[in-house]
Amino acid sequence: MYGVVREMAGRIRVLLADANEGYCALMKSVVESTGEFDLIAHTGSGAEALELAGRLRPDVVIMDAVLPGLDGFDLVHELRGMVPGLVMATGFCSQSVLLRAIQTGIHLFLPKPFTDQLLLETLRRAGRPTEERPAPAGQAEVMVSRALREVGMPAHIKGYPYTRRAILMVMEDSSLAHALTKELYPALARQFDTTPACVERSIRSAVDQMWLRGDGEAQRAFFGAALDPEKGRPANGQFIAAMAEKLRLQLTGGAA
Repeated sequence: MYGVVREMAGRIRVLLADANEGYCALMKSVVESTGEFDLIAHTGSGAEALELAGRLRPDVVIMDAVLPGLDGFDLVHELRGMVPGLVMATGFCSQSVLLRAIQTGIHLFLPKPFTDQLLLETLRRAGRPTEERPAPAGQAEVMVSRALREVGMPAHIKGYPYTRRAILMVMEDSSLAHALTKELYPALARQFDTTPACVERSIRSAVDQMWLRGDGEAQRAFFGAALDPEKGRPANGQFIAAMAEKLRLQLTGGAA
């Protein structure tokens, strides 16, 4: 069962796909409270969401990972190239779910439960004009994985997925590089169901291993003047920011 509502010009047009009626009601109320968005349709079925998206052409689709008919990941595959902004909001925030979301091409990931403010900020970011939005997560994910391998960070260590996700987040929002303790680590902890302290320690250990065991020549070639291996191990924030800036410039076609 789904509903379609009338929209107003100039607002970000949102389609909601979530089988949980409680969350549907909550999100509908929050989304419509600001006057910035039009919730043009809502459904609890992945198959109906696909049909609605094809017919209504929303700016943003926000979906749960678990949907009848067509799950959230399969829905993303169908919507890529059709809908500019894809947001997954789900309570299933294990590491495997997060990594699958990144690989599938989700633009933004919203772990439940979330605050009203976080929902609105996420929708604003997803609803940016295409030219202002970061590249799809799938493309950025490949670049980050390749870059970490190039500078010598082992993929099997505990801090690798935290570091990779941190770089992706800073590529999207550079201000996070200056708010590790207050924003970045807590956000990663929520996504990976752990603590901010565990995130910080794991990233520090991953950077330590990379810096001690990686190829110094490859690191100098990759970072240039941004980081100098001869000056010792960089802080977590320095490393994440340098990686994010380098890869962001590559994605946008700027100078490497």
